[in-house]
Amino acid sequence: MSALEPTLARICSYHLGFTDENGHPGPAPNGKLTRSALMLAAADGVGVRPEAVRCQAAALELLHNATLVHDDIIDGDELRRGRPAAWKVFGTGPAILAGDALQSLALRMVVDDPGPGRTEISGLFAEVTDLVLAGQAREFTVRADPRAGTAEYERIVEDKTSALLECALVTPALRAGRPQHVVAALRGAGRHLGLAFQILNDVEDIWGDPSVTGKPVRSDIERRNPSFPVLAALSADGTAAGRLRGLWDADGTSAAYLQELADLVEECGGRHTAEKLSRGHLDSALEHLGRAGLTPAASTALTALFDRIVHRTP
Repeated sequence: MSALEPTLARICSYHLGFTDENGHPGPAPNGKLTRSALMLAAADGVGVRPEAVRCQAAALELLHNATLVHDDIIDGDELRRGRPAAWKVFGTGPAILAGDALQSLALRMVVDDPGPGRTEISGLFAEVTDLVLAGQAREFTVRADPRAGTAEYERIVEDKTSALLECALVTPALRAGRPQHVVAALRGAGRHLGLAFQILNDVEDIWGDPSVTGKPVRSDIERRNPSFPVLAALSADGTAAGRLRGLWDADGTSAAYLQELADLVEECGGRHTAEKLSRGHLDSALEHLGRAGLTPAASTALTALFDRIVHRTP
C-alpha cells in the first residue's frame, strides 16, 4: 500500500482487512484469497514454482478487491466481511478512488514484473479488467429489465466472476509457455467454475446463513437485484410466477414481504434450477481441468479447491 497516496492507502488497507478505520492494525477478516490460491495451485500443475507467479497472485487479489469496493457502492451494500463497507466508513467518492487505486496498482505490478510471458500475462490482466467492466455495465441492463432471462445473466457472470478465475488458472500456463490447448482447457475450467460459484452464491443470498455470506439474508431481493434463482423463477409459467412478477415490481421490503418473494422463487423452481445448474457447471469445470494435463497432485488439489470454492467450505 505504500505506493498509493496516503488517504487512498488508508482506505485500501481498511478494505483489505489490514487495519481498522483509524489506520491501526487489527485482526479483521480479509477474505479467503481464493484467486491467489488457485493461481499457486495451478503453478504447481504446469511445473512453475509458486514464487514465479506470486506477484501476479497478489495483483489478482488486488484487482478482485477493486471490484468489491465498487460493487458495494453500486449495490448499496453496507457490510463487507462482517464490518462496514469502505464507502460507509470513508464516503462514496473516496471509496471509488480507492477501488480505482487498487486496480491501477494491480496492473502496475503485472506490467513491472520481468518474468517469462510478461507480455501475454499483462495482456490477460488488461483483458480481464475490460471484461469485468463490461459485465458490470450489462448488469445494469438486466436490473432495469429482469425479464432479460438467464442467458444474459450467465454472460454477465462469465465477465464479472469467471474472468478472474480464468486469469488465476491461465497465468501460470502463460508463464510456463504451455501450448494453446492447455491454456484453452484452463480457461474453460475457470469459466465454468465462476458460473458454478456465482449461481450457488445467489442461492445462498436468499436462503443462506448470513454468518457465512457476511451479508444480510435476501439483500439481493430487497434491492430487486435479479439474481439467477429470481430470473429463472420470473421466466416460469403458472399462477405463482405471475404473483412473483407482480410482487417483484412493487416496493415492499418488510421481512414478511421478502419472505413471500423468497418462497415464490422457490415454488417457481428458481432454487432447484440454480442448484442443479451450479452442479452441472462444477462438473464441466472439473472436466476441463482434466484436459489440461496437469500433474496428478495438482489436479487432486485443484479438484478439492474447486469444490471448496463453490460450496464455501473451509
